Amino acid sequence: MSNTPIIMGTGRIELDYFNSTIGQFTYRYQIRTDGIKFIHPKTQNLISAFELVEQQLANEPFGLKQSSYAKLNLFLFSLENYFSVDLIHEADQVILTVTHLDPFGPSIDPVFKDLSLTFVESKSEDTTTLTVNGQVTLNLFNNEIILQAKFSPDVGLQFNYEQANNRGLLPLNNIGTLELSRLSVSQPALETLSPQVLFTFDEDSGNTIFDGAIDMNPPINLTIEDESVVSRLTGGLTVNPKASSLIASAPIQKGTVNPVTRLVEACQETDELTIEAWVKPANTTQEGPARIVTLSRNTSRRNFTLGQGMWGDSPSDVYDVRIQTSSTNSNGIPSTTTPAETLTTELTHVVVTRKNSGEVRIYVNGVQCIEQIVEGNFAKWEVGRYRLALANELTGRRPWAGDYYYIAIYNQALDEHQIAAKYAPEVTTEGTLTLGDGFGVMANQRIKTRLDYHLGKGTLSAKMDTAVDIGSQFHFNSLNLEWRKSFDELGWQLTGQG
Repeated sequence: MSNTPIIMGTGRIELDYFNSTIGQFTYRYQIRTDGIKFIHPKTQNLISAFELVEQQLANEPFGLKQSSYAKLNLFLFSLENYFSVDLIHEADQVILTVTHLDPFGPSIDPVFKDLSLTFVESKSEDTTTLTVNGQVTLNLFNNEIILQAKFSPDVGLQFNYEQANNRGLLPLNNIGTLELSRLSVSQPALETLSPQVLFTFDEDSGNTIFDGAIDMNPPINLTIEDESVVSRLTGGLTVNPKASSLIASAPIQKGTVNPVTRLVEACQETDELTIEAWVKPANTTQEGPARIVTLSRNTSRRNFTLGQGMWGDSPSDVYDVRIQTSSTNSNGIPSTTTPAETLTTELTHVVVTRKNSGEVRIYVNGVQCIEQIVEGNFAKWEVGRYRLALANELTGRRPWAGDYYYIAIYNQALDEHQIAAKYAPEVTTEGTLTLGDGFGVMANQRIKTRLDYHLGKGTLSAKMDTAVDIGSQFHFNSLNLEWRKSFDELGWQLTGQG
């Protein structure tokens, strides 16, 4: 298990404080498994919650402006609808509260509401501890279930079912009834994930996008060379670039080390790559491909590029990925491209993975869209004049317009399970399922069942270990069923898989 802390959320606080001699009033922050860390606006150094209130704010009373916000990694699908936040200092505690009462969820399925979380950092002598309390309401099969927050340094934040706060028997439309014994909302298997580069776009001004990856030095910060083509969102950045606009890592200076060196070397060690992005394209007509994120030198030399569209008469409502290996040319051709109409103007979670065995996969909103074999290794990757850039090629003429909310780059290929959990948390339920009259010989039997609700696919999978005889010729020791959610009065419909 990695000793690197897990980032559970990020955001920005803007202080409502009347003593102007204190200095800076805006702080970005990370909610981590090792505590709440604030980023000093001048030095960009991390400071603890107690360093903020005791040293930076000199223990003076303060409040937060309404523009302060939080984003939770468990619920990144709500990046356009940020969560409210408050910060309180009481004796030996710093308390950060995060609330969001309105319904929220992935795409058109707002299954959560009434979020209320309290992160409490307590100090005792020379040590601090973080505890988390709170709850969220989950609408599961038209049943509202109150889930309690649980925190551990190993797995981060999750929510669990407690019978005392809920009814135990749930009616499931077109399925039967479920006597609930356990339910969890979590992001499993993420404790090993440490991005090499992380942009969360929490800056409120200036021309720098800061790299927030933990324990990665030097940071690969990006400079916005023309601020007239960007505008700040709450926790995001809108870019409407000109042909020559550039948002990129530092240009190479004689006698200095290119900051992308560590990223290149890390990926060469594994011959693996993941590019994760939460973006909202401005339109479906951009082409070139238009560069969403690229590590390249010019239009024909790159290590990797995630782009929109292709060129000529080819579709522009697609994601196109170029990764240079020892079996491709220096432009990363042949590229891997999603099917037409994959790209929309909605907030989208797009993930590119490349395994050292050659498989390149593109996932959109937690679901795989394409797989292609790109053999070879990353030995041909270059540093030289290569830079990491957003929204255009280093030499211009490939601009991409849209909104950025989150970019992470890893030197490992995340698997399907991890990617689905990065898009939306895993909802796992255990209990006793009684199938309805429509299930023939299975009707009205009480069966111990595990139910997995895939929020990205809108599917419910049931795994049941039970002996079933159908006639005299067929005997089953287990049964797996899958339902797909219907956004009308029909509720859940059996897909025919089983």
